[in-house]
Amino acid sequence: MSGIDEDHTQIVLLQEIADSLRELVTWTRVLGYPTVKQTLETVLDSDEKRLVYHLTDGQRGVKEVQRLAGVNVRYISEWGQEWERIGIVGPSRVSSIRGRRQRVFDLADFGFEIPEVSS
Repeated sequence: MSGIDEDHTQIVLLQEIADSLRELVTWTRVLGYPTVKQTLETVLDSDEKRLVYHLTDGQRGVKEVQRLAGVNVRYISEWGQEWERIGIVGPSRVSSIRGRRQRVFDLADFGFEIPEVSS
């Protein structure tokens, strides 16, 4: 088998793996949707929590979230720790600042209205 044939075989195999992964992601989304929605409804049980969660985009720090949401930094930190424990936030994928959190889910995808930012 020539090098070109081997390269082609590897490319085809990688494409098949990528297709399988896409299908797994699709099924996981469909099957997980009700559970995630219920978790978000239970945990984000106030407009303040929903707004803070929405603003936890991985770019904003706690102080900026406090300014925009009008919620005490202590609560933002405590909620963030709880949310990280249950898996609805994780480390930021868009900022290299250590300790910055990012929401995993977009509330609009689950039919939640995003509360207004305080002025």
